[in-house]
Parts: sequence; C-alpha cells; structure tokens
Amino acid sequence: MSAAIKVHTIGDSTMEQYDEQATDKRGWATYLGAFFDNTQVIVNNRGKSGKDTRTYYNDNAYWASVKSQMSAGDYLIIQFAHNDEGVATYGTDIEEYKAAVHAIYPDSVITELRGTNPQTTYRQYLRLFIDEARALGVNPILVGPICRAYFQGNTIKRNGRHDLGDKFSKIENGVLYENQSLPAGDSTMSYVKAMKVVAAEKDVPFIDLTAATRDLYLSYGEQQCLSLMFVDKEPGKKDQTHTNAVGANLIAREAAILLQSAGILAEHITIPTDISANPASIAFGETYSGVERNSEFLLTGYGLEPASGSVSLTAEGDLTISTDQETFAQTATVNYTNGTLLQKVYVRVSYTSAGDKSDKIEATFGNKHFDVPVTAKVITMEGGSAVSAMWSVSDKNNPGASVTEGPVGAGFAMSNMCAVDTKSDAGPQGNITVVRFHNGETKTAWPTGEIDENAERYIDFSVTAPSTMEVRVTGISMEIGAYSTGTMKCHINTGFGDNFAQEQIIYEASATALPNIAPVTDKTTKEITAYGAPMTALDLKPMLTIPAGETLHLRVLPWHEYKEAKDGKYICLRNVHIEGMAFEPGEETEGCANTNAAVKAVKVLRNGQLFIEKNGVVYNVLGSTVR
Repeated sequence: MSAAIKVHTIGDSTMEQYDEQATDKRGWATYLGAFFDNTQVIVNNRGKSGKDTRTYYNDNAYWASVKSQMSAGDYLIIQFAHNDEGVATYGTDIEEYKAAVHAIYPDSVITELRGTNPQTTYRQYLRLFIDEARALGVNPILVGPICRAYFQGNTIKRNGRHDLGDKFSKIENGVLYENQSLPAGDSTMSYVKAMKVVAAEKDVPFIDLTAATRDLYLSYGEQQCLSLMFVDKEPGKKDQTHTNAVGANLIAREAAILLQSAGILAEHITIPTDISANPASIAFGETYSGVERNSEFLLTGYGLEPASGSVSLTAEGDLTISTDQETFAQTATVNYTNGTLLQKVYVRVSYTSAGDKSDKIEATFGNKHFDVPVTAKVITMEGGSAVSAMWSVSDKNNPGASVTEGPVGAGFAMSNMCAVDTKSDAGPQGNITVVRFHNGETKTAWPTGEIDENAERYIDFSVTAPSTMEVRVTGISMEIGAYSTGTMKCHINTGFGDNFAQEQIIYEASATALPNIAPVTDKTTKEITAYGAPMTALDLKPMLTIPAGETLHLRVLPWHEYKEAKDGKYICLRNVHIEGMAFEPGEETEGCANTNAAVKAVKVLRNGQLFIEKNGVVYNVLGSTVR
C-alpha cells in the first residue's frame, strides 16, 4: 500500500467524510475509492464543510496539511464553489464586501470570512492550489461543483448550476450594488465557467461534474431525486445541497465514469454493474470493549439480470445488521426491482473481549456471493486512571469555569461569539440555568442565508493530557438547546492542537435543529403560557486518544439558518463533560492497550496530583522519581 497512488480530494461539505454516527449527510468523495482498485489507488478525502477556496487555502489544518500528505505522482481533485458564492454576498469577494459596507456603516460587524468573486479571487485560489500541487510533482484535476437540486421544470435553475447571473452583487469604485442580473447567455457570474477558464489557462483536466449531476438529477425527476438522494433539512423539507449515502454514491460513480473517460487513472477504475458493497470493507480501528460501535455500507447494483431478485446477508461473530436502523439481527434480506439495487445496510457491534477482531458479512445472490470484511482492534480500560473535565456553563461572567479530576488541564475559549447573559427559567426540566451565547465578539445579528458552519465562529472546550500519559476519551456529554428560535443549527467538532488538526464532526443538529427552550409569553398579558422543549442531552462516544502533552479541543460551531438576519436568537449549553482514562503511552499486552501489567499501583491524591508506582519506583506525572 505504501507504493499506491494517492488521490487527494479537497473541497467543501458536498465532498466531506462525515462520521456515520453524527449525521446522515455523506460527501461524494467518501465513496470514490470504491471505484478504484484499492491495491493500487488510495483516496484521501479532505473535503471540509463551510470552506471556500480562500478559507481552505489559508487554514493550516487543511491545505498545508494536505500538502504534507502528498507525494510526487499523486493526484489532487479540486472542487469548490458552494461557499465561494458567499453567505449573502452573492458573488462579491468578502474582503471587498466588508470594505464597501464599512464605508457606509463604519460600526458594522461582519464575522463572515467566506466569499470570492468568480472573475478574480476564485480563480486566484484555484491557481494557487494548482501551482503548489505541481511544485510537489502532483497532478491537479479541476472538478466542477455538484449541482444544488434547485429544480425548475425540466431543468436545474441557474444558481443551482453555480451561475449567479439571475441575482448577484457587485462592487464598483468601492460602492456595493445589490440585486444585479445578467442575460441567460452571460456567464460572467458562473463559477463553473471560471473554473473551465483556469483549467484551460493552466492546461489542467476539467471534469464537468456539474453537468453530470444536472443530468443525473433530471433523470430521476424532482420528487424522486430529492427523496432518494438528499438528506432532510427539517421535517417535511429536503436539503437541496447535501446528499445522503445513495446520492453521494451515485455522484461518485458519475465522477469515476468521467475520470475514466478522460483517461485519468483509467486502468485502475472499475464501474461495477453487478451487486457490490461500497465501501467494500469496514475498519473500526481502535474501539473499546463493551462500547457499541456503528457503521454502514451501501449495497449497489445497476443493470442487474434478472431485473428483480434478492440478496441474503449473514453477519459473523458479534456483528449484527439492519436495513432500517431499528431491527438488528445476524441475517437480513434485501429485495430489488427494475434492475437497480440501492440499499444502505447498517452494522452494529459491541465487542466483549479485547484483541484484534476480524469478522465478515456475507452477501449471497443466486449462485454468487462476496464478503464485506469487518476489522477492529479492541482494547480495555484496565489499569487506567479516571480523568475528566466538567464545565457547568452557568455564569456568563465566567462560562469557562471548570472542575477537573485527575492530572488533566481544562481550557475554554470563544471566537466570534459572546456570552450575553445567564438565563434561568422553570421549564419541563425544572429550573434551567444556562448561558446564552450570541454571534460576534459583541452581540451581532446572525447573518442571512447560512447553511453550514463558519469555522471561525465557535465555543471551545479543551482538555490537555499530562506530559507523561495519554488519555483515552470514553465519553463526551452536554446539554444543548436554542433560545427564542427553532432554526438554530450546529456542528460539534473535535480536533487537536492549535491548528485543530484531525478535525471530525461528532454531532450535527440538522434535520431537527436545536430545541427552543424559551418560555412562551402571551403578547397581551406578558404572562408565561407554556415552556419550550427540553434541552437535548447528548452522550457521545467518539474513539479519541489524546497523546501525552497534547490538547483535544471540543468545538460547538453554531449557525442560524434563516432567510433574514436575526438578532435575538441564542445557542445555550450546560454541563459539558469530557471524561476518559489516563495511561502511560504505548504499553499494550495481548491486544489490551495500556493494561500496564508492570504497574503496581495508581494513586490520585486529594489535591488531584497523580503518582505512579512501577517496579517499586514512584514517579510523578512529569516523569520525575519521587521515591
């Protein structure tokens, strides 16, 4: 595998590798690797929600990190535009937009960082990606952004194809002009056309996934396309940008066909027509004994003969499977018709013993069969010392006040957020005392038109491992809600260090948003007539290890998805808790990581200071001998 060609993918949320337990969203690059011979080609998916070309390029956790992973002979797939179009900036560059607005309203606060112009900065950053990749001997490929499913009869609307010609803003001589339009044939505000121009200028392959997804969507028709391919935005309403597993798989298949047709890695690409699983295997990696883990794969088949049939699935060992995410068993049957099979299969396991695990799920149809291997390295928490950090988040003057157990440090920070006040109400959960957080370093209206996180707007809780011990996180919990709104959404992400490296989304409030916990007041009498919904209690089990001396960050990134700017809307948190077990790093016995067989005793004194006795010698957490 070390000699395999790597295909790196950079872009936005429509490509991203999501945590299957956090959201139903799936980025198309997640499934791209299934169309390559994985003994020859590895896909490194580095798409990131909320990023445009500028913010991806300038964030060290992304472009600089991707470059460090690239080698000569690799390939780089570049797909941007969704966030380059801007949040309410409609095609203007965000820096020019800010300057024009501040010229009229000097005291205005704009926290947004996204937005490029297709004629200027969008092209500029595409060129930077291309030039810097080529300097490393990497082969860049520009891929047209997938369409938004904005149907208009038998076509996709102009803005769904990333051409803002029907409505855009422009800046001339420092003056902002809004609600501008261009004739249908004028592509001045088309990001896809701008990408094609850069591809020709730089002699880079251009893969028109925009046109391919337009045709794909239209082939199903609006109702079936949205139902089959896209996630729920809210009950009864579909998200027209973000795909589910089926949609992402279908788009990845289109991308693979286009790459093959263009002669790019064509000898390594296979477009399966028989029944297959995507991904072809499941690797849980490190997991804890007794902790439930969930994953999934997609059964697919196109042009099948016979046109109707069924697939029998059988799971081995501790594995169970389900087709509805409700009833799990060791067997399942999947039926298909019209020669097409698209079925998500959910996989659940809770290992009862430690060690390296290798099981499988067997798929049988007719006289054919194939296996989906499932592997894991199961570890126990024996021999560790309990550690935790707790933030009650009950005082707006000190929302970061924390209590720790064991030799860990705790931190708190905010970026483009402010703690406005502490609110106490008696609701369905009894007395609720929460800090209300608002947009901006001072209270600033939530911007209009946001559909994704702003990476620079967050509330951050952090835990630092001691210098001589690593911490295995066993749970992250909190209560979270919104105040005076039912349209507040958020991501909860984890990452390491100052650069927020290895970022992953562990929770997303999407289809249902966050519960509105505010009391309902009669406008005439001013009396409280009802109370809002209870806060959502989260109990998350991500598999995370904090290396000795390093810091894990837990970030809540809110956005207010509404068609107008709004002021009196808040996100509320309380009782944020990160817990785990501390071990000396690197010691494993028979598959049970960090059981520390040679450790005779672990003692936590009342002042929280930890001492370790090993082979008759007592050490403090800095590794110094105590006796």
